[in-house]
Amino acid sequence: MLFKPIEIARELNISTSLLRHYEKKLLLPLPKRSNSGYRLYTEESLHYFRAIRTTTITYGYHVTQKIMTAIQAGNYSAAFWLLNDEQVKLHQRKKISDQTLALLHEEEWQDITQMPKRGWLTIGETAERLAITETAIRHWTKEQLLEVPRDPESNYRMFDEHAIQQLLFIRMIRASTWSLDEVREILAQFHADSPKRMIELAEQSLRSLNELLKRQMISTKYIYALIQFLEPNFFEDFPDSDFY
Repeated sequence: MLFKPIEIARELNISTSLLRHYEKKLLLPLPKRSNSGYRLYTEESLHYFRAIRTTTITYGYHVTQKIMTAIQAGNYSAAFWLLNDEQVKLHQRKKISDQTLALLHEEEWQDITQMPKRGWLTIGETAERLAITETAIRHWTKEQLLEVPRDPESNYRMFDEHAIQQLLFIRMIRASTWSLDEVREILAQFHADSPKRMIELAEQSLRSLNELLKRQMISTKYIYALIQFLEPNFFEDFPDSDFY
């Protein structure tokens, strides 16, 4: 069965120029053409386009290109390992949001923001307390997500209660789907006198991660369908006795 570009574009709710863009990126085998030069899209093409569309929306072009390159090479296991890597990353982000939400309960919140007598923590002490790497803290400082003054005598950065709260907040929202610009906008309105707003954002973060999980499952569904079409026996290589 053959499809016109406009037919596939309508099904995926995209433009025909985007189909050509996918071809240019070599995300699928190039289609044959008719004598008059028109593209001849097949059922295989349709499976590719479905998988490409859902995967680019979910993971972006860089990851999609690696997955589609593996599939076109017949290395289907590599494609699924790439998907698995992305799912592991999402799970780590969810763990951060879960941990942050747990810390925002009153007792944990007081413990996490308690300062020593000098009134501030070093970057090493801060990293240990919040389970954040010093590299991440320096990166966020460089990106001007927070400003931390230095001790005039030791030149150490002085992370006070407000800075600790900001870092906890940054870690949480960076684990979600917000961009750096969105993080800056939220931080501009940030007031850390109460964890109430942070709890709301932590819950919002978890909801956004749940939505991303759904998109990952949809992407996997269409990649599975594509591989099933290309290699019908790929998922039947092992006898049932190996699984039960």
